Amino acid sequence: FLKLRASWGQNGNANIDNFQYLATIAFDSDSYYYFNDKSNPAIGAYPDILPNENVTWETSEQLDFGFDSHFFNSRLGLIFDWYKKSTKDWLVVAPMLASYGTGAPYINGGDVENKGFELALSWKDQLKGFQYSATVSLAKNINKVTRIANEEGIIHGNENVLAQNTAELYRVQEGFPMGYFWGYKTSGVFQNQAQIDEYLSKGGVTLQTKPVPGDLIFVNTNGDKVIDDKDKTMIGNPNPKYTLGFNFNCSYKGFDLSVNAYGSFGQQIAKSYREFSNSPNNNYTTDVYTKYWTGEGSTNRYPAFTHGKNTNFKELSDMYIEDGDYIKISNISLGYDIKKIWKGLPFHKFRAYVTGQNLITFTKYSGFDPEVGYGDGESWASGIDIGYYPSPKTILGGINIEF
Repeated sequence: FLKLRASWGQNGNANIDNFQYLATIAFDSDSYYYFNDKSNPAIGAYPDILPNENVTWETSEQLDFGFDSHFFNSRLGLIFDWYKKSTKDWLVVAPMLASYGTGAPYINGGDVENKGFELALSWKDQLKGFQYSATVSLAKNINKVTRIANEEGIIHGNENVLAQNTAELYRVQEGFPMGYFWGYKTSGVFQNQAQIDEYLSKGGVTLQTKPVPGDLIFVNTNGDKVIDDKDKTMIGNPNPKYTLGFNFNCSYKGFDLSVNAYGSFGQQIAKSYREFSNSPNNNYTTDVYTKYWTGEGSTNRYPAFTHGKNTNFKELSDMYIEDGDYIKISNISLGYDIKKIWKGLPFHKFRAYVTGQNLITFTKYSGFDPEVGYGDGESWASGIDIGYYPSPKTILGGINIEF
């Protein structure tokens, strides 16, 4: 069996708060005033958003080519799709200065492109009463911002995300993935004073005023004689390049087993679990004993551990970025139909089962859980781990009865 498919279409999206074209007035309990009588506050009113008379629909346009196919008497299945999805006039809350004194409206912020493919391969068969099926799916997606509707071509993210007194960590920018991580690149750690002297003698510049062994080597990406914000660049991408899915089911003489797994690859995570700048006495993880530089040759990635607002930690760099690849065994379920051996039961089926959820995660990520969706409250940001609570492992037991 072979079926060829091709499609093109547009969908409109206006799923934003109402009255964005007006300076609407808000009355709420947070805006109250006292007039003489301190025990009886009066509710106040204020304009809660700046008006945007030009806001309009967001349009999602998608082109798709694919096919469905089956082979060997439908035992083997193969499905493939190639797609290109363009989001035009992307609806996003506008970033603005706090000095405006009120809330930001939605604007048509720009255009975003996603393109890639989806592939699913399945097999099902039976052998003398043993029935089984398996499906493996693979998808690739490349995300790119093609236009931002301002002169700078950037929508800036928030400051103070990984810790107080830290700069902007993520942003949306023309030509880059949505919500990419922005900061300094590093090329290692100074191991001794001789290395520092040689580096400086060859014209190398440092972000530290007086570098010492154990300091990060920040990269001067634009080649000028100073390291500053102009040297910051893309240090990570929270959007996965590939996603993987796996399902397996089998049954034999009343027994049934199912296994589900999924994975994500090619994305990075920005990780920090402590307020190292304004609260340096907070507890630390054991990383301080195992990761950070303790002497020549101990590590060439992480600096010497220091207390307070040290440049190595305060300035956001790829030191905070880790690969977030993972595979999760999300669900394993084993069951048995007791009706098979107890024919007198007054039910069509009496299945007892035990299920394990989120049992195993295969990853090199050092945090609690690599499946991080947190984006500091921004719909377009993700992959920021400031102590993300991990998914719990769960064991369930139960009975299914069919009459």
